[in-house]
Amino acid sequence: DVPHLLEQALRAHVVYVKDKDYVIMNTPDPQTGRNEPSVVIVDQFTGRAMIGRQWSDGLHQAVECKEQVPIKQETQTVASVTIQNFFKTYKQLAGMTGTADTEAQEFHDIYGLDVVSIPTNKPIARGDFDDLMFLRAKDKWDAIVDEIKAFHDVGRPILVGTTSVEKSEMLSQLLTKKHGIKHEVLNAKQHEREAHIVEAAGEMGAVVIATNMAGRGTDIKLRPITKESQVDHWLRRSIAGKGLSPDMDEAALRENVYRKIATAELGVKKRDAETMDFGELEMQLLSHWAEQTTWLSPKQIDSADAEELREALDETGRCLLHRIRWFTTLEEMGGLHVIGTERHESRRIDNQLRGRSGRQGDKGSSRFFVSLEDDLMKMFAGKTTMNVLSRLGMKEGDAIEHPILSKSVERAQRKVEERNFQVRKNILEYDEVMEHQRQGFYGLRQRVLEMRDVKELVFEYIDACIDDACGEYLSPAYPAQCAIEYVQEVLETDIPLERLKGRDSDEMDKRIREDAKAEARSMIDVTLGEYMSAEGAEVVVDFDSAGLVSWAKTRFGVEIDAGDLAEGDTATRHAVQDRLVEAAEAKIDEADLSRLDVFLSPDYGIEQLIAWATRMFDVEVTVDEVKSSLDESTPPPEAFMRDRVRERYHRKEVDYPVDFALQMTMMGMQQNPQEAFDSLLAWSKRRYGAEFDRDEARTGGPAKMKAMLTEAVEAWWKTGELETIKGKVSEADDIESLEPVLQERFGAGAPEWLLWLEADQFHAAARGVVETRLRGEMLQLESTILLETLDRSWKDHLYAMDQLREGINYQAFAQRDPRIAFKKEGSEQYKTMMDDIRSRVADDIFKMRLNPAPPPGQRAPAPGGGGGGFFGSTIVGAGIPGAAPAAAPASPKQA
Repeated sequence: DVPHLLEQALRAHVVYVKDKDYVIMNTPDPQTGRNEPSVVIVDQFTGRAMIGRQWSDGLHQAVECKEQVPIKQETQTVASVTIQNFFKTYKQLAGMTGTADTEAQEFHDIYGLDVVSIPTNKPIARGDFDDLMFLRAKDKWDAIVDEIKAFHDVGRPILVGTTSVEKSEMLSQLLTKKHGIKHEVLNAKQHEREAHIVEAAGEMGAVVIATNMAGRGTDIKLRPITKESQVDHWLRRSIAGKGLSPDMDEAALRENVYRKIATAELGVKKRDAETMDFGELEMQLLSHWAEQTTWLSPKQIDSADAEELREALDETGRCLLHRIRWFTTLEEMGGLHVIGTERHESRRIDNQLRGRSGRQGDKGSSRFFVSLEDDLMKMFAGKTTMNVLSRLGMKEGDAIEHPILSKSVERAQRKVEERNFQVRKNILEYDEVMEHQRQGFYGLRQRVLEMRDVKELVFEYIDACIDDACGEYLSPAYPAQCAIEYVQEVLETDIPLERLKGRDSDEMDKRIREDAKAEARSMIDVTLGEYMSAEGAEVVVDFDSAGLVSWAKTRFGVEIDAGDLAEGDTATRHAVQDRLVEAAEAKIDEADLSRLDVFLSPDYGIEQLIAWATRMFDVEVTVDEVKSSLDESTPPPEAFMRDRVRERYHRKEVDYPVDFALQMTMMGMQQNPQEAFDSLLAWSKRRYGAEFDRDEARTGGPAKMKAMLTEAVEAWWKTGELETIKGKVSEADDIESLEPVLQERFGAGAPEWLLWLEADQFHAAARGVVETRLRGEMLQLESTILLETLDRSWKDHLYAMDQLREGINYQAFAQRDPRIAFKKEGSEQYKTMMDDIRSRVADDIFKMRLNPAPPPGQRAPAPGGGGGGFFGSTIVGAGIPGAAPAAAPASPKQA
């Protein structure tokens, strides 16, 4: 485990970053209920906290160790499915999203779906500006903060999208420290306030910093504004003088604001700003803003008039003060402005962020800020873009905005999307094996849950085990194979099967010892080479005297003095080798192989088959019976064994319901003896049509009552009523025609869940309803054993498949396609699992019984409660409170 644990520890320490991939939050402990700090995973696409989710294979525990929080128990995967295969289980597939167009190729390749763009309800009025490119990340963040201030001062609502919790908190600190802007941060740590934050994001002056797309699903609606609210906001942001009032006209408003901000914007003295000619002051401010945010040259700025400068500022979309006036709505102010702090790997996420603005024809705008130090740019567009910008003479602190740069970023995103698509496609190819297995396994499990032909399934498993056992034990090579395993256990030597076939005891003993000695000499020669070099060896190994001494002592019981060993001494090597060979041969000569005579018995395979049948099914079979079945004129031994096991199974079907009913009655008598006894009599009459004299049954005692019930059940089976009703049920085409059949026999109709089934499953499920009401105890035992075995085996299989998937890529070193190797080995593991399930079910079904224990705090049930049978009509899905093994099983187990 050490390499795996070391790898997970390194991954947790280096790859997984706090406040990006996960956060530390106080969550309630499931056992104590107290709030304790824990590692909570952050969804990389939505930015939401995934409370209760854990990384697998010990990674979550490694991160908890890194952060020094209480370490939780590792979880076990009980089911897994890829998103793609989950959606493929639907017969019809369709969907609607605002961002599918960029993934049209993937929808077509994976699901066979075409993507159609539907025109918006109202024309889009949002202005999507080109990306603003910087050389350094520091310059980018400064520009983002300045743009937020410029829009916030006027009152326009702003939504800022970040890629991680860490960056959202960093930007929050910058805004507070540099400009004192009030804002909300929406990330995994504030997920419970998401709806409230998004609801208020459309108010005047609102600033929301959201991680990825936290907040989607709720429209950001622009709120109404008044002159009074604008005055209040401008005064709080200190961009207007105290004399501002709602009664002023727009010219007076503009003069008030410009004279107030001139000191900060132009660096002039406050007195000069108040006394300067307003026309001159206005031109200086417009020229200053044009120099900062437009691409006009100084000469163009000097020659332009006020209106031309305002139009140039309108085109950039980075300034609002040049158009300040009394706004009647936020839409007139420009609507919601969306700022992307960097490009995401997927264009779809960027489009989702942009789509938060300009909903239903509202005005809005968006702009992304990019630096060459961003992860995406460093991966795909850094060097090329750097060369282009260098030729353009760009230096640190400068910003460039051009459609060519936006297209360059889009090309980088497309490359990442193609790579991610190939990764998902590769995962899907690997999951193809698991998908076939899931279809088979869950179809089988659903069949058991719906009680569809469960008895037939048990018989299938029993028959398969009998066929395998007869094929193994009655094979001519079986005794020799057992002898080989015995020799391997005693002498730790592998003997080829062909060496032992057709030989008597003495010849077999002689041949085994000869082969064992030859293998021992070869093994000693090879192993010595690992501790000391041979004469003339081209590669000299490191001399390991301590290892040699330990190996000789442990393997052969030979004591070697480490002081007598010399590196490179050929004589010493030969002496050690001779001593070890001598000890090995002596050990082989002394070995007791007397049990070989057992394997040479002509009836050895038959005896083992009989022992297996007794152990598995508790049936009595003689050697002569098996021998007679080997005659070509008689049915094969498999058929003979199947008939004998079915007889044993029928005996259990008769005895088990009686034992169960009597146990229930004994439990009920602790509460109300009269009611419990009456319920037992009612159950026997309703289920088997057996009417007993009440006084005779009561005075006869438990033993006589059991005998009477057993006789009644045996007689009922001989009537064939179960098969008759199942035949009638199979003739019903739907639940309407099934209802009269069930009402006539049971006085209760069909369960509603039959309506959910397909036509090909309906008849089997209807037969299961009949079995539930006429052999419910046995059916519940069968389904409980099957479900418990299936679920346990499936969990183990999932774990084994995960381990196989981890190391399958090493097959590439042997020039094998890992995907083909995974399919082959995965199929073999699934076959092994199903063989194991068959063996366990066949073994348990004759040894297990369910204890009818009442739930804690409730009175013991009485047999014969409602509906059609012992359990009534509520047997399907009923829980089994407890179970215990039979009196003296060969292998005690617990269901």
